[in-house]
Amino acid sequence: MLPDELCFTYTAEILHTLKSANQYEEVFHLVVDRLARLCKAQTVAVVLVDPQTEYLSVENSHGLSLTFCNAFRRSFTTAAVGQLLWTGKPIVITDAGGDPMLAHDVRLEHDFSSCVCVQIAVNQKTLGYLHVDSRQGNAFSGTDVRLIQMCADIAGLALVKAHLTEQNLRLDRIDHDTETEKYVPFLERLQAGLERAHMYHEQLAVMILDVDNFKSIANTYGYETSRVMLKEMAGIVKALLRPSDACGRYGFDEFIVMVGNSSAEDAIARADGLRAEIEKAHYARLDVRSTVSIGLAFYPMNAGTADALVQSAKGALFEAQRAGRNSVRWAAVNLLADREA
Repeated sequence: MLPDELCFTYTAEILHTLKSANQYEEVFHLVVDRLARLCKAQTVAVVLVDPQTEYLSVENSHGLSLTFCNAFRRSFTTAAVGQLLWTGKPIVITDAGGDPMLAHDVRLEHDFSSCVCVQIAVNQKTLGYLHVDSRQGNAFSGTDVRLIQMCADIAGLALVKAHLTEQNLRLDRIDHDTETEKYVPFLERLQAGLERAHMYHEQLAVMILDVDNFKSIANTYGYETSRVMLKEMAGIVKALLRPSDACGRYGFDEFIVMVGNSSAEDAIARADGLRAEIEKAHYARLDVRSTVSIGLAFYPMNAGTADALVQSAKGALFEAQRAGRNSVRWAAVNLLADREA
């Protein structure tokens, strides 16, 4: 393959990965590997700025040892590199022997004869730089410098895209397959519910629901039908919630519910009513039927923390499944004492 064709092929490959992946690591790997091949480089490294400390770290590299990368810690303002990061003007060294001070400033692990360093930046925000060096003198043409800058721009876009995806995932609290809360936001609601219960001396329950025959339904009717069934089943659960309650997706075919300000006896009655509603429903506009097993645990009788409550409810769910499914079980609690309280 001709060099121009190879460059086009590699660039298309990197851009396709950028388009289809939300993780920057794969893009970085391709940028480093393809530049090392195209430029016959001794070293290629993506060096990023830690915004917390403003120190530089090697994120991905070719030709550097793991020991060097782990120990590498250089100030953002280090001499020539600092100027590159502030101004964006590339560093191009054609002969290291002709400017040994500059070569020393940008050197990573190995001595080199020629080197190019270009800024990685998006929206005028400096993210780091891309370092490429060679044992040969005058190894990089003007076209090479433009190629390296393009790869640095792609690396920057990959990093920003990954950060935006991560932020969106954190901000999006809803599991859109079921329209219930994701588990982490649900835990935040549970923690807030526990704090309120402690403050006002209230009781609280956690229930975990597991769909009894989900795999069988998926195998019989297909994934799309089983997905619709889950969403419709979640709708039944949510329809029975009060303002003090919360519902989240716990596993692929499991839901978790917080029953706020409720005695153990009332929570058990609500769980059994929910079990009955789910059992009599028809799903996905077909005669698809299903049941659930439900495990409950109670605050403060069984546990005082969110993690311990969930663990207790899981144990009760296991007992419900052992009992033959389509049943409700709960962690041990004295219901008579609960009623009198």
